[in-house]
Amino acid sequence: MFEFKLSRMLAVAERDLRRFRRNSAFLVPMVMMPIVYLIILGKSMGGDLHELPMALVDQDRGPAAVLVRDRLQTLVQGRDLFRLSSEPDPATAVERLRQGDYKAVVILPPKFSEDVARGDAASLGVVVDNTDNTTANVIEAELRQAFTGATTQGSGVAVEGSGAGTVAAAPGIHVERVNIYGHKEFIQYLVPGVIALALFFVAMLAGGIILVDDRARGIHEGYFVTPLSALDVIGGLTLSAVTLCMIIGTVVFVASLLIAHISLIGGFQTLALSWLTMLLLGSGLILFVFTLMARVSNPLMPRALFGILNVVTFFPSGALYPTESYPGWLHAISTVFPMRYAVHALRGLLLKGVGFQAVLPDLLAMGVFGLIMLVLAGMLFKRTL
Repeated sequence: MFEFKLSRMLAVAERDLRRFRRNSAFLVPMVMMPIVYLIILGKSMGGDLHELPMALVDQDRGPAAVLVRDRLQTLVQGRDLFRLSSEPDPATAVERLRQGDYKAVVILPPKFSEDVARGDAASLGVVVDNTDNTTANVIEAELRQAFTGATTQGSGVAVEGSGAGTVAAAPGIHVERVNIYGHKEFIQYLVPGVIALALFFVAMLAGGIILVDDRARGIHEGYFVTPLSALDVIGGLTLSAVTLCMIIGTVVFVASLLIAHISLIGGFQTLALSWLTMLLLGSGLILFVFTLMARVSNPLMPRALFGILNVVTFFPSGALYPTESYPGWLHAISTVFPMRYAVHALRGLLLKGVGFQAVLPDLLAMGVFGLIMLVLAGMLFKRTL
């Protein structure tokens, strides 16, 4: 049982290594995977945020209000942290915040400058979209730091901020954070990404691994003796895979809502739009994988590419960290794949209760991606042996 001979072991090893030499293309994903993970994860997680859309509602227009505006402009110009817009009233600004146009709204109440000049506590209201708690915390901390030790021109009154999470005891400008959506836990923030990731797994399984395995076993040869066109075959395989996608996606969707304690704010409309989002994402991803695997016959190839496709499509989607932190090249990758739009739409639907108009751009982007992939898959699908 334990008898062996070194020469025989070396012969087996040599024969196995020849197999890798004949399939040297598989060595490329093995080398590229850790490098891609390093680059994508390193640039998509924990980077500095920039160009955060923020609105300023100035109901005071006094000297202290001028100071606040100047400090915000400094953050815009010096660090490129915000994209600052003005709104006429708090109601309009907060409504646009709910629709996703802003990450935060800074409100300067009437008599703000008078309170500062008298040395009384002057409240600077900051309403944040706390469905993205990472961005909300950064905005709060930056605003508190921006007004620490400032003085209003001509008043001689010290303006002091406070540490994040507390309000300063000394008179001056006090940054007061208001969470527009109440308390949100981090697990709820992850739910849209988890649903999108489940659909990716199904797409890789049904659109990649099973497709190439069937081709390698000769199952597709039966299609070649029929009058079926390439589009007929692609359409049938897509319909089958999308059905599986929706079944798995619905199970993960319901389980995630129960685990994260998320209630459907918009009722049936939110449910219907969520299903539509999953349908568009699932079909787009499946057709994308079909396109990649249209000429592949070796069953090892989709398995080798699984990890790379996962990190390239999922991590730049904003599922784990805000897309506002991405460098330009990673932002471009993020805008190409539909997972970013699905995560954005599902986050708005499930955590904010937005309506159809708010998610329409995301739905259109996913629909266009799916149509492009359908055309490419039909053109590349090999209908001959």
